[in-house]
Amino acid sequence: MKAEVNLSPSIKLEIDEQDEMMTLHKAIALSSPPVKCSLCQEADIRIETNKDKEGNIYINAVCLGCYAKAKLGRYKTGGYFWHYNFEKYEKKSGATTTSETTPSAAQDDVVPF
Repeated sequence: MKAEVNLSPSIKLEIDEQDEMMTLHKAIALSSPPVKCSLCQEADIRIETNKDKEGNIYINAVCLGCYAKAKLGRYKTGGYFWHYNFEKYEKKSGATTTSETTPSAAQDDVVPF
């Protein structure tokens, strides 16, 4: 089964998995990024990515109002989910601020980013 997904206005994906449920799972998860920041309520969100020195890849929905980020997570068994709780990195203390408005996916099946 194939599915086409618009991740953003400039990114169109084609998902083709042997298992139809996995195709649907990935298509639904990737087509449903956060649309409103849970910290400042801004609706101007952009998808960004970066890679660290070890080669780990990070994909985030970034609020253009307060620059908080919501991560795209990956299940150990395959597939993706969005963390809808935005976090903002605070340089001075090194701590993050989070919003508890929407529960995220079960943490026991999550590969940390």
